[in-house]
Amino acid sequence: MSRGKMLRITKLNECGAIVEGAGSSLVAKAFVSGTFTPNYQEVQEISVPDANGDICIEDRSPVQLRWIDVSLVICTLDPTMINLITGDPLVLNDATPTPDTVGFRMDADLTGSANFGLELWSGVTGQACDPDGFTKYGYWLFPWLRDAQWGEWVVQNDALTITLTARAVYGGAWGVGPYDVRRDATTPATLEPLLTPIGATQPMHFEVTSAPLPTPACGAVTLTA
Repeated sequence: MSRGKMLRITKLNECGAIVEGAGSSLVAKAFVSGTFTPNYQEVQEISVPDANGDICIEDRSPVQLRWIDVSLVICTLDPTMINLITGDPLVLNDATPTPDTVGFRMDADLTGSANFGLELWSGVTGQACDPDGFTKYGYWLFPWLRDAQWGEWVVQNDALTITLTARAVYGGAWGVGPYDVRRDATTPATLEPLLTPIGATQPMHFEVTSAPLPTPACGAVTLTA
């Protein structure tokens, strides 16, 4: 795998279910990196030697994944992306009849209130030519992210990037998702959503797919069933 090709953000409700409607989906290339670090419960170990110094009792608690820490570095100030990730409110102008989105405000009561799904596509290195001419990609899905926080940004004589962090958790209601992200095994192949739904203990999904990349748009768009 190499290079990040595209990302998509989908609005969720507080239970991790997909929210359909205006401004619920955003596709963009404007990210520099995504870093993902599993966070585990600290393992508890019990070791008791006997009077001879040999092990008498040896026990270790099972590995428990708590969540995945996610850090996104973005190279855009798209207010709708900021809103979908952090929950911070949009700033509108006074255009009529429909105001335009011109910015966002960091709000102590709202930062971290958003719930969203995150998909990323990466390139596949050294891939053989597909007989049907399709390009393959690595497809990474984090079906429920929450608790976003702002990181550092610098306004200077250089490019401006912003770091946003969040937690990828499990237990949501992504199901097979609202998008066609794979091709089935029929001939000719048909574009379809995930083959099986995301389980209750699964905070991440990965597969290699030949489905085309989603097309980036200017800001968030309407998501329909």
